[in-house]
Amino acid sequence: MKKYISRLLLCASLAVASTAVWATPVEASPAEVSAEVQNDVKIAVKGNTLRVTGAAGLTLEIFSVTGQKVKAVKLSANDETVSTSLPRGCYIIKVGDVVRKVSLG
Repeated sequence: MKKYISRLLLCASLAVASTAVWATPVEASPAEVSAEVQNDVKIAVKGNTLRVTGAAGLTLEIFSVTGQKVKAVKLSANDETVSTSLPRGCYIIKVGDVVRKVSLG
């Protein structure tokens, strides 16, 4: 009986603690707001060519659907075209915080 009561009290205290955390308002810092504004990365796909805009200084990473990194390219220009020789299929593209699932080929 003591175990049952202690588990019940533990669950109740966790429920109250999690409610208090969710109810607390969080304000974005200026760094977070500017990061959201700078998140204007656009990815366009045509065949085996990727066109990335708004990503100067970021790294373009291409992953297989199993999560294995197959290519990484440092983007130096704001509007850059990257050609790949990857086999036809679905891939996951990551540029900064932007992640997209695309079909190459």
